[in-house]
Amino acid sequence: MKIHTIPENDIRHSDRRHPVDFLALPSPDEKLQRICEVLSRTFGWVADAATVEQKGLRASVVLYCVRADLLGAATLDELGATVGTPQAVIEELVSDFCHGIGW
Repeated sequence: MKIHTIPENDIRHSDRRHPVDFLALPSPDEKLQRICEVLSRTFGWVADAATVEQKGLRASVVLYCVRADLLGAATLDELGATVGTPQAVIEELVSDFCHGIGW
């Protein structure tokens, strides 16, 4: 059974368009600005730690979230065990980092 569309019901003739149709693609400058914002938030989040050890742990959390392959086979448990930090604290750091950069 073939359905015949009439112009009033055809999406191609509609006055309404999907919101995505109105999104402009970011320019190269806007992309670069966004990358700089994310890097700035990331470094700021790492630097917010009080001690060098905590900064190292935060940097490891960033690696775990962004490029886990760079840590080898290390898991969140192993990251915490290395510095004597409970897994719950590590998981909270992961959540805080993701929230902090708007991920």
